[in-house]
Amino acid sequence: GGGEGGGKGGGEGDDGGDGGEGDADYEEGEEGGEGDGGRESSEAPAWQDDDDDELQVDVMAGGSRLRKLRTRPSERVLGGKEYEARLRAQFAATQPATGWAEMPARRGAKGKQRRPKQPAGGASSDEDSDGAVEQLAAEAQEALLRGAPSLLGRSDAISGQELAVKRTVDLNAAAASNSAVSCVAWHPNGQLALTAGFDKTLRLFRVDGTRNTLLQSVHLPKLQVASAAFSSDGARAFACGRGRQWACVDLHSGRATMMPPLPGREEAGYREVVPSPDGATIALLCDSGALLLLSQKSRTLLATLQPSEPTARFGGCQCVAYSPDGALLFASGGGNGRVQVWDVRRRVCIHTWHDGSGVRTTRIALSPDGRYVATGSDAGVVALYETAAVVAGGEPKALKEFMNVRTAITALAFNHSSELLAFASKYAKASMRVAHLATRRVYPNWPTSKTPLKYVQSFAFSPASGYLSFG
Repeated sequence: GGGEGGGKGGGEGDDGGDGGEGDADYEEGEEGGEGDGGRESSEAPAWQDDDDDELQVDVMAGGSRLRKLRTRPSERVLGGKEYEARLRAQFAATQPATGWAEMPARRGAKGKQRRPKQPAGGASSDEDSDGAVEQLAAEAQEALLRGAPSLLGRSDAISGQELAVKRTVDLNAAAASNSAVSCVAWHPNGQLALTAGFDKTLRLFRVDGTRNTLLQSVHLPKLQVASAAFSSDGARAFACGRGRQWACVDLHSGRATMMPPLPGREEAGYREVVPSPDGATIALLCDSGALLLLSQKSRTLLATLQPSEPTARFGGCQCVAYSPDGALLFASGGGNGRVQVWDVRRRVCIHTWHDGSGVRTTRIALSPDGRYVATGSDAGVVALYETAAVVAGGEPKALKEFMNVRTAITALAFNHSSELLAFASKYAKASMRVAHLATRRVYPNWPTSKTPLKYVQSFAFSPASGYLSFG
């Protein structure tokens, strides 16, 4: 899977907060005396141990999983402080946002701050460690982002004349796949990405554009992965493919749970797994053409939105996509260009419309701002619609049809700011294009004849559009 840096991934990362002000606080005496009320607390947090400086950790000992902490293949021993920093960085990279655990920062004038009196015999259990917690959070973020480009902020408006793009090191250079990369996905935090394919292995990388360190490698027995995606909170990844089971991977433990066949259903395999943006449901597209709606929390079947049509050549559902809020689900309805709009909460189809871009709609995507719906067809045509016109009823008219690809569209996605629309076909070499939506034109400067696209199986924009990765 190659890595491309596209768009304008600008923006400045956070500085991680102040982090040491809590230790500068002092308390007044119980009697309100002025004499020793200004004594500064100098006690270090209980988890700081001077002996850690002399600690030496062999990360290659035995079958230790600590080898994932290495940044260079030649590394074998880490000092105590560096070992702690890398553990914190790995935790921050693999865990969802923990804003619920953050304590409010007390930013004020330079110098000492007064703390309110404590009741007799009482003590504050939280405030004493505020500064230390903030400092540790800042250190973990600094370690994680050390040497990484600033690609997590908002981007400026993207030019419609030329696409600013350059190639970086391959996303999976640290651990290449043993088969075609059938799916690429980005973690919501913008710092992690996964690759998977028919080699039955899901790999998780920390992306910095230079080394792209391998964090986890999870083997999924008897599952040739055709589709994989992160949950909206980033705590789990889901995968499906050629096999009767599909998988749920806990990113913290690195443990994969193979989900058994759903009761009452005999499916030979699954085409695609799509978690909803609101974290409530999962759309599971079966090889038989059935569209299943599952609970994302319990992974149990909630409803069968479209039945199986195994006898029809292009029967059943072909592709699905959620609206940005997860309230609506768009699904192609077979070989006549029919597209259905489902109300996810009520489990009812509220509208059906016809996509005239081809005989069969092979891909659907909705822009993050909710303004556009894009469809790709078996004829290689990509049609752009206004979401409001589609949901309103009737037969919407396409705003634009892109006819730059001649084979069936197999990948389709908007970037985070809804300024770009990328589409590709895996059935022809170098069949990938990027369109600028404001000008309704395809960029002429990329890809070039020297761009190593080959046969694009999948692609994905990073959350801030700093990277465009494809396999």
